[in-house]
Amino acid sequence: MTAHAESMDSSHPRSIHVSGMGKAFAPPDKADLTLAVEVQAKTAEAARNEAAEAMAALIKAVKNAGVAEKDIQTSSVSLYPNYSGETPNKIAGYQLTNQVTVCIRNINKASDIIDAAVQAGGNAARVQGITFGIENAEPVLSQARVKAYANARSKAEEYAKLAGVSLAAPLHITESNASSPTPMPYGEVRTMKAAMSDGASTPVQSGEQEVAVNVDVVFGIR
Repeated sequence: MTAHAESMDSSHPRSIHVSGMGKAFAPPDKADLTLAVEVQAKTAEAARNEAAEAMAALIKAVKNAGVAEKDIQTSSVSLYPNYSGETPNKIAGYQLTNQVTVCIRNINKASDIIDAAVQAGGNAARVQGITFGIENAEPVLSQARVKAYANARSKAEEYAKLAGVSLAAPLHITESNASSPTPMPYGEVRTMKAAMSDGASTPVQSGEQEVAVNVDVVFGIR
């Protein structure tokens, strides 16, 4: 029995295992904007041609607004038939959707870029979403780590006091972190076009990004 107890003590040292969480906030410094053109036509070729023309105009406008070519990437292209509601299996026309993702590195220009894209793409333009992020999150992560460890140690000290022991050095530290971008949905394109016709630009509020760090710490006890 004594040998077994010693084995258990060596494999499971006297310790307190706690988890801590820390959060830090910072304004985003980039945005990923999803734009698309959607065209319906009688033939697949006509849909392709109209969509190509609209997308070329949209991309040109985005570049003129200050976006580098390397920051514009096609994310999807789809072409499918539209069927007649009166006659089953009868093709009434075709719809082509071409979607691009635009990385905006100057958030102050986001509103101008959206407006330029919608104006250039016309009625075929779609604004499908925008997501904000932090290019270099390390300084913010460091702030969150400080808070996470402090939170874990505070818990461990409380448990040590309750158990009548003294806290020793940490034996093991494991971190998991997650930074969640904040999606910002937009309404129908016609709503934005109506606002633009009144001389107003599309409002874009970037807010703050939250970076959260979770840490598991095993503290030795005396």
